[in-house]
Amino acid sequence: LPSTLSFLTSPNSGLSHPSSSTVSRHDVLSRLLALSTLSIATGKLALGPMIDSLGGVASLQIALSTLALCLGLIGFGNQTCPTLKILSIYWIIVDFAFSTCWAACVKSIREYTNEKKWAKEIGRLAVAARSGNAISFAFFAWLLQWAPRIDHNGVAEIDSSWRWVFRASSAIQLIPLAMLSYFGKTDSKTYSSRGLDKVLAESSQSTEQGSKMKKSLTILRNQSQTLEFWLHLISRSITMVLVSFLLFIPTFMKQCFEMSSASSARVGSFFAVGCLSSVSVFADKAYPSSQDSAVSKSIHKHKAYSMLALLTISTVTLALQSSFLRNTISISSNVGTLLMFLWGFSLAIPFYLPSSMFALKRGGIEGSATIVDAFDAVGFVLLATFNGYVARIVGVSGMNGLLRSRKRAWLPVFQLMMTGSMIASLTLFLAVFSEGWSDRY
Repeated sequence: LPSTLSFLTSPNSGLSHPSSSTVSRHDVLSRLLALSTLSIATGKLALGPMIDSLGGVASLQIALSTLALCLGLIGFGNQTCPTLKILSIYWIIVDFAFSTCWAACVKSIREYTNEKKWAKEIGRLAVAARSGNAISFAFFAWLLQWAPRIDHNGVAEIDSSWRWVFRASSAIQLIPLAMLSYFGKTDSKTYSSRGLDKVLAESSQSTEQGSKMKKSLTILRNQSQTLEFWLHLISRSITMVLVSFLLFIPTFMKQCFEMSSASSARVGSFFAVGCLSSVSVFADKAYPSSQDSAVSKSIHKHKAYSMLALLTISTVTLALQSSFLRNTISISSNVGTLLMFLWGFSLAIPFYLPSSMFALKRGGIEGSATIVDAFDAVGFVLLATFNGYVARIVGVSGMNGLLRSRKRAWLPVFQLMMTGSMIASLTLFLAVFSEGWSDRY
């Protein structure tokens, strides 16, 4: 969506929109951003117990099939997606299905791997997510340049150009679907690394205590009575908002650093590469896992201070950007790009690992996905509000021709994120530190 957002607001997009409507194309897409984020939050609230019941692999297969279908319907053409309103409906369904993906992946890690490997596997999952994020910006930019454009009576329309992004996205879903059908077979060999006896014991216990979905909700209710749960909830929700600012990085760099469209789009890749380098190189060092109770407290202390250090870097980068927007300091576009890289570097590990590890340990095989989705549901509700706010800032700033005024419009956004970063650093430090003193493991 970030790659095609500017195309979809164009009257030449090939998507009809009533000229008599009082709601502009830009307003429709601003509302879509908020509604689609709420769709993800709804999916998080509703589908967590289902994921715990069906299992990670089956849930992923359903989600990816839905994504392939809806993205294909958008990309096929005017027969299946003729208006901006219909595209919005498809995209809300896409985000509802997408809401299951992270929890289903974490659930699969819980089902298929030994506890000692959880942190490493979540790190790999984060690397995969950030790699795909970075590659997609470059790939879709190339695709938009390569795709043919329709010419009607001398007027170049971009209809066939932007639809290629959705066609490619639909086709790409077939790759993980094929891999899951091959590698996701749940026979006895699947659980060799975890121990078949342990899996059977957990499954038997779950059956004796009632249905899996009811059990997962019971686990969530029990964990919601602990301090660590709420501290993780706050930090996860805030870091989700900060990480998701990636959607607006190209627009921010274009408006406040006066970069070209192509150059500003590449800054999004630098942010994603910062996230990627962090989780690929430092995940095990910053957030190691151990089953040895003798060293549990010291490891949690190390993890707590590591999270505090990373989010302090996040706060500093946001403070520098805020000073630039206030015209207190001068920052070149190259330095601004470097700050975005450092910001992504500082956010990835605090966003991905602590809350997911907490869910795996406290949720067990019956409730890990439900806890993950509970964290994310609150985060996406907060994100929906934030995205709507930033979308209005983008609209106001874009209509202003003065650089100083554009920077002033963006300043409250960065001040808000800086405050959030400080709150997240404190709550995450306390959450991880207190886990070392808990005997609930």
